Amino acid sequence: MASSSSVDWKALDIETRQVDPKTLRRREKNAHYMAPAMFKRLVENVKIDGRLTTTVLVCQNKDGSLEILSGHHRTAAAIEAGLPLVDALVITTPLTEKRKVAIQLSHNSINGEDDQSLLAQLYASLDIDAKKFSGLDDSVLAGDKGPGATALGGANIKYDELLFSFLPEDRVRFEVEMEALAKRAKRFRIHAAPQSRFDDFFDAIVRTKSQLNIVNSGIALSVMARLAGERLEQLEAEAEHKSDAA
Repeated sequence: MASSSSVDWKALDIETRQVDPKTLRRREKNAHYMAPAMFKRLVENVKIDGRLTTTVLVCQNKDGSLEILSGHHRTAAAIEAGLPLVDALVITTPLTEKRKVAIQLSHNSINGEDDQSLLAQLYASLDIDAKKFSGLDDSVLAGDKGPGATALGGANIKYDELLFSFLPEDRVRFEVEMEALAKRAKRFRIHAAPQSRFDDFFDAIVRTKSQLNIVNSGIALSVMARLAGERLEQLEAEAEHKSDAA
């Protein structure tokens, strides 16, 4: 690095340790965030593996405490999963606050890119459980924009935006189903679903595709709308039957 820099860029001394995740100190400011649904899947994956499969990067402060530089969410997931110990890379070289921030940001921002064609092939080779474990969805498949969650900008926002793509004829069919569904649902009270229901919605799409042998997620969603409409018709018939009986 340039000698005029205010940061001391000397090489780092690093050692590996097993540490209690509860003893690790979190950074007060961390620009990297994770949507609740994604964090929930991370916790489930850690429980399945029984350990963290990637190391947490920490630095040893002058008071002997270990401060997380990379792996805040993995550490939190390990604690929630009940892991007593995690593998950590410990930087024993004394660090200035500026170098801590530089390391933290570099780990959050410097990532490779996926070969989309190869990624789709690898994803397609997995069964349903393995696909869910991977954290990906059918949007990685060529020509299929599956259900996905995109966090709306800002670390403090707790909502996800779901985007679906349809072929023209599928879009028309879906709109017809949704219009019919809206008309039938007027007599029933409707509430906004909590964000925790995203996994249930995602699983419903996966199950619909699996049981009905559907490849396209847009078609699966259209089928789900039709099934919901049929169920509302059943509820209407039951309500009319009770009314007549009374």
